[in-house]
Amino acid sequence: MSLRAREARVKSFRTPVVRKHMNLAQLRRYLRDAAVPGWRKFVVAGALAYVLLPIDLVPDLVPLLGWLDDLGALAAAVTFLARDVTAHARAAEARAVHAASQGREGLQLIDVGSRERR
Repeated sequence: MSLRAREARVKSFRTPVVRKHMNLAQLRRYLRDAAVPGWRKFVVAGALAYVLLPIDLVPDLVPLLGWLDDLGALAAAVTFLARDVTAHARAAEARAVHAASQGREGLQLIDVGSRERR
């Protein structure tokens, strides 16, 4: 295998890993943000508890249905969380861009005012 082929293979493997790492970073910021209501954070813990605890709507002893309700609860929680974390990350990015644009305008006003005094 040539060096270029190896580098391409490593890059193709690394890209999904980096994307998942960034999503985990977004999830960490989401869970640590005090502005996010507690019930939204509780959705994940509730779904994990539902899967792990032996108390279910359909007992796990029923071969297929017992696992499907766990899978459904987990899928619903992951879908909710993925959408909410993505929306939270986009809103945080928009706030950062807005704050940066406000900061630059403020600096321009200060510079203009200091030049007029001279």
